[in-house]
Amino acid sequence: MKKLTFLLVILSFNGLSQVNIKEQLQSAEQLINEKKYSESAEYLKAIISENPSSQEAHYYLGQAYYKPLFVDGLKMQNINLKLALKSSSEFKKVIEISPYYSGQVFVLGPYSKIQTIWGSMAMNYILKGITDSAKWAFLYGKSEGGFNDALLEYNKNILAGCDERAIVFTSGDNDTFPIWFLQMIDGYRKDITIINVNLLNVPWYIKQLKNNYPFGYNNISLTISDEKIDELRPVQWQETQMELPVNDPLNKENKIIWTLKPTYENKALLVKDQMILEILKENKWERPVYFSTTVKESYLAGLNEYLTLEGLVRKVNTHKKEISPEKILSNINEVYTYNGLKDEHYKYDNDVKSIYSNYLNLYFILANHFYETGKREEAKEVLSLMLEKFPDDLFRPDLKNELEELNRKLSEQQ
Repeated sequence: MKKLTFLLVILSFNGLSQVNIKEQLQSAEQLINEKKYSESAEYLKAIISENPSSQEAHYYLGQAYYKPLFVDGLKMQNINLKLALKSSSEFKKVIEISPYYSGQVFVLGPYSKIQTIWGSMAMNYILKGITDSAKWAFLYGKSEGGFNDALLEYNKNILAGCDERAIVFTSGDNDTFPIWFLQMIDGYRKDITIINVNLLNVPWYIKQLKNNYPFGYNNISLTISDEKIDELRPVQWQETQMELPVNDPLNKENKIIWTLKPTYENKALLVKDQMILEILKENKWERPVYFSTTVKESYLAGLNEYLTLEGLVRKVNTHKKEISPEKILSNINEVYTYNGLKDEHYKYDNDVKSIYSNYLNLYFILANHFYETGKREEAKEVLSLMLEKFPDDLFRPDLKNELEELNRKLSEQQ
């Protein structure tokens, strides 16, 4: 408290307007990092009183309220509603001042922060058995600026490209909370079970998937008891060859074989990786299994060689196949929609802009595949479709360079 008092005295003496706001925000960030959330909030409110139009100051204040909501990021049972409202309100002020925000970001921009707050609050209510309040949280989050149409559409496309009764592994906020919204609020693709890999480290989430998936009607088949789930911990692990039997004429060994390395400090296997293995083993290929393309390589349990790219997801396959050009082409042209481009949200929300980069990457991967397999006309057609669908300002400099290089190669005589 002494540190805060000293800071406020200094600001008062010099006049807030005379102090470099960047330095003030750095001091506030230090307080947040030291987990002095109340002090940082008071300090930031003093800054805002003299700089009410500072987007960054409001963003930082939103962060000061946001951090204590998730002291343990895997616990969603006791999220404080008053803090959630305060944090959401500050992030909303950021985008009310201007929809364009180019200031400091802590992992997520203001739109996605709002979405995370209310997606987590919805799960908080679900865990307490208050479904109506969970629905309210989702809808309130959308009214505040989260769950924007472009991001919902992206996640709808993830689901649309999957087979019936699929299991889909995700890992981030922007490929989990919007899907929960779509399933609970819109009733879309409730046959699919979403599994957030990060949450697989905690018992309550594993038991929820097993016993009562709240967003659809297909639980995960697991024979492990609830008592054993509560006892799960990281286990000592060394590089191990894994096997899973298959019935596939394209797989002469009748099994998939892969290497699983330690996933924690080069000596242990985290609970999430143990559970991915358990889910695959128990599933016995009865339900199709996918990983969202946003899932990090280190979260794939070593299955990379058996993941087939089909669009915004990679399907766990019974034989090695890196890419399914037919499926990707069908998805990007016939299944996926791109209506989110109409509101131009991508122009001021970097999190949305990044998901459009995922679409563009698909077109480039497919075009390169066609070029490398001698199908030049098909490659040209894919690039033409991409340029027809997506505006020029979505192409990063590296993508523009890649497009120029690919066009050059395609124009060369065979």
